[in-house]
Amino acid sequence: MHFTDCPGNSAAATRVQATRLAVRGATLGATSSLPAYRPLRAMTTTTLAADAPAAMRERVERGRLHTPLPYGVQSDYDRGDHELDLPAVTLDNGLVRATVLPALGGRVWSLRDLRTDRELLLTPQRLRFAGFALTDAWFAGGIEWNLGSTGHATTTCRPMHAAVVDSPTGQALRLWEWERTRDLILTIDLALAGDRLLASTRVINPDPEPKPLYYWTNIAVPETDRTRVLTPATHAWRTSYTGSLDLVPVPHPDGPVDISHPAASAASADYFFEVAGQSGRSITAVEPDGRGFVQTSTDELRGRKLFLWGNAPGGRRWQRWLVDDQPYAEIQAGVCATQLEHDLIDGAAERSWTEAFGATTLDPATATGEFEVAAEAAAAAAHDTAPIEALDAWHRRWLADFAVRTPQELLHTGSGWGWVELALREQDSPGGVRFPEVDDDSRAAAALLAGEPVDEPLLPMISDRWHRVIEQAPHGWWRSYALGVHEHLAGRPESARDHYRDSIDTQPTAVALRGLAVLSADTDAADRLYSQARQLDPSSRGLLTEHVQLLLDAGRPDDGLAAIEQASAELRDHGRTRLLRARALHALGRNDEASAILADLEVPDLAEGDRAIGDLWQSIHPHTPVPAHLDFSMTEHTPDE
Repeated sequence: MHFTDCPGNSAAATRVQATRLAVRGATLGATSSLPAYRPLRAMTTTTLAADAPAAMRERVERGRLHTPLPYGVQSDYDRGDHELDLPAVTLDNGLVRATVLPALGGRVWSLRDLRTDRELLLTPQRLRFAGFALTDAWFAGGIEWNLGSTGHATTTCRPMHAAVVDSPTGQALRLWEWERTRDLILTIDLALAGDRLLASTRVINPDPEPKPLYYWTNIAVPETDRTRVLTPATHAWRTSYTGSLDLVPVPHPDGPVDISHPAASAASADYFFEVAGQSGRSITAVEPDGRGFVQTSTDELRGRKLFLWGNAPGGRRWQRWLVDDQPYAEIQAGVCATQLEHDLIDGAAERSWTEAFGATTLDPATATGEFEVAAEAAAAAAHDTAPIEALDAWHRRWLADFAVRTPQELLHTGSGWGWVELALREQDSPGGVRFPEVDDDSRAAAALLAGEPVDEPLLPMISDRWHRVIEQAPHGWWRSYALGVHEHLAGRPESARDHYRDSIDTQPTAVALRGLAVLSADTDAADRLYSQARQLDPSSRGLLTEHVQLLLDAGRPDDGLAAIEQASAELRDHGRTRLLRARALHALGRNDEASAILADLEVPDLAEGDRAIGDLWQSIHPHTPVPAHLDFSMTEHTPDE
């Protein structure tokens, strides 16, 4: 039996159509030209429980990224309420309609059950960005595809190629892109089969060397006070924002609370379920009336996870910050048991799997009853709507007959980096994808391959393959600067300084001066270098932020205020700059002025787990609780905090 033959699954052939999505929200802003020399934020989980298996420990130690380069940081988004007109693609077969945003990482923005006119995903009323991804910008909602390393992917707010392809049930949408931190190719075929959305995914390694493999699908589902998340498991690996990974029983009482009810949990946490066997390949979010959403997959996706915000003040504040008054939880699936781990993909190999997403219905008494019984019933319902054997058969047929077919009508263009990376390797596109030349920053890299000098602040490519090309490039400021970045990342500061100075001697640039500033152990010297860099690039908020942070860390708040005053009104009015001003004022004892800033402060690029605002409030007002609008803590408050 094929799962499209299940009762109620009679559907018309799928039609794929390019369209536009009108939504209110924030603008993304430009990508920074300043290279991130280290991850944007530290890992919140730093210790593993003593009973963590040796193989898990090995995977946790493997493949950690030390920089998001060659990607630039996306932190110049705003908190505006603009009228946005986004490119979108719909898939519709009369039973379900999926809306996909190819310009924003291929996010499935909406999945609507047309028979009941019910939205199955958390679809934000407004588009809001926050600092959650490996390159900063991220937004909540829908279904997200994460390839790369622990965290939300570098590609989550970047464009993907999109085209119409064939599938066993009519037209399908193929998304693909070159992920540059790993040099892996990601392709996702989205198809409708009956009342299921299917995502058939390939990860292709174009190189002969094996590489770390991290992949997780992240699904945002609406959360009510009685939403329940079910998967057949007796234990889960729990991570919170306290630093440890621990094995806990499921359902685990978080205090007196069953964590299968996300809204009842006290604090934000991840639960990576220990699942095994066919029934463990699904995860369900269900309401007391028995209606819900289910994800299931072929065997390759072994992990299942629940992320919950909890009901502590910080968790509630984060939800309002991201999606206004639309509480949600995240159910996820990945290649490893936890998101701290990286698997391996062999050289010149590919890994693939198929997922199914859609509505589910349980008996209300069962859905609200004993956890073990409810979880098994949810898994059985998942099997009824998308039988494991049918999903496996679909995947085999897709791989054999459809995955490598050339894309047909191109609906959206991603980056040009796939074309350039294949040119670097003197390879053709693998079957099923077609990387075109694109007029973006990859053009400068293509010119470099042709022996031409680079004369723009292109973020340096950092792979060994590119390093050999850069070493042979014509002499110029960018070549020396790129070699300096390479040495900087390699932990050879003296060599990096020499290259940065050579670049500046050829042509002074803000990026090379900033490189010297970052390496300087002399605050006065770094201050001068940042001042020179800001004179060359006065519009860079990143330079201003780093400069003021340097002065505050050195105990020079008066100089920090002076640096802010030298900036443009636009930069001075940014929430991040206002926070720095408040910190400087507090350090000078001007607490009334600092408190006045905090009264209406919004920092658009606030990062996950960032307690800077709340900590500043408590430093100014040690005996007064942090106001709700300033409390972004991800942990449960204790009397000692």
